[in-house]
Amino acid sequence: MQSRRMLSIVVAAALLLPAGVASLASAQDRDRDRDQLKTQQQLQDKDKLQTKDQLKEQERTRERTREQTRTERPEKPQHEKAERSERGGMGSGR
Repeated sequence: MQSRRMLSIVVAAALLLPAGVASLASAQDRDRDRDQLKTQQQLQDKDKLQTKDQLKEQERTRERTREQTRTERPEKPQHEKAERSERGGMGSGR
């Protein structure tokens, strides 16, 4: 009688074991998938930040280039521009 009871317990345990292993494996899969998603999101966030930083640096570079161009070629005052066009106009009429 006791051997029958032991046998039924062993059989019941054997039947339940795969379900327990499967649920444990699926929990590990969920954890792994969650970790992969988290890692992907962190990488995307990092890429976005790098892109923003690159755009800011490009804008700074453009601004520096504009400033250097202004320094190298300062614009002529308006009265000098007007004088040159008047002189040019008189000289071509002669």
